Amino acid sequence: QLAQEVKEERNARLLSLVNELAGHRYDRYVGEQVEILVEGESKKNSTRMMGRTRTNKIVVFDGSERHRGHLMDVKINRAGSFTLYGDPAIINMD
Repeated sequence: QLAQEVKEERNARLLSLVNELAGHRYDRYVGEQVEILVEGESKKNSTRMMGRTRTNKIVVFDGSERHRGHLMDVKINRAGSFTLYGDPAIINMD
């Protein structure tokens, strides 16, 4: 048996490491354009929309209900531990 404080401290260290490693994995997407299938409202911010890449990564972006169910390109501008954040990409604007 372990004291509750020891369990909590170990859990906090583990979560910190998991978040750090996941963040590094998602950093490589910043600046990239990805295609997503828009699923609906973001779970944490109902004013934003959420979709998934072909590799099942969650992407949150500014959009509206009219995007639901559509494939669209999003340029990733920020990465969280388990979520990518981006803006709809404007294509062929030379």
